[in-house]
Amino acid sequence: MLKLNSLIVAGCLLCGIAHADTVAVVNFDSLPTGPSTFAAAGPAQTIVVPGIATFTGGVILGDATNLPGLEFATPPNAYGTAGFGDSSLSSTLTIMVDPAFTADEVSFALLNGATITSGYVVNAFSGATLVDTENFTLAANLSSGFGLPDLLGSDITMVTIQSTTDDPSVNGWDFFIDSVALNESINQEINPTPEPSSLILLGTGMAGVAGGLYRRMRRSA
Repeated sequence: MLKLNSLIVAGCLLCGIAHADTVAVVNFDSLPTGPSTFAAAGPAQTIVVPGIATFTGGVILGDATNLPGLEFATPPNAYGTAGFGDSSLSSTLTIMVDPAFTADEVSFALLNGATITSGYVVNAFSGATLVDTENFTLAANLSSGFGLPDLLGSDITMVTIQSTTDDPSVNGWDFFIDSVALNESINQEINPTPEPSSLILLGTGMAGVAGGLYRRMRRSA
């Protein structure tokens, strides 16, 4: 069991209870950089982020071989599983939200490590009740296949990720998760929206370029 203590947390974690407006983002990179292949990674690892969530079913890989989609998340580390890895690896990755943490949204980067286009189903539960589900079709690993699940529901206690495609070349499945956000869309972390002032500056710069081109055209004429 590995404990991950360094994560980005915004909001209030006082009084021992995290409310649904508390944002936490886990990217696994405060752990030692993992090996780059499943063969070297060995048995499944349970990753515990105290007070936030527990991750089961996979192992930490660092700068995973043949996984360019990792650049869309936060290299080097990601948490993944594959049918050709250790026999203890599961075909399902599971995120168990800590009982002390209230999550109404769970979002993350989902990376296809398989050699073919593959389908995935991501489910969110509140206790035994399914509260949200999303399906993805992701390009093959070398095509940077990745998706951004964003599950919504009242008091999410568990999220599961499974492949719906059987790829014989990887003994069934091969996929990763990274940059897991609770109570926020991970798209905001990976593709932040420019601030209004930045947009204004960009517009001003483009106007300046256009003005310069116009003046050149007039001098040429």
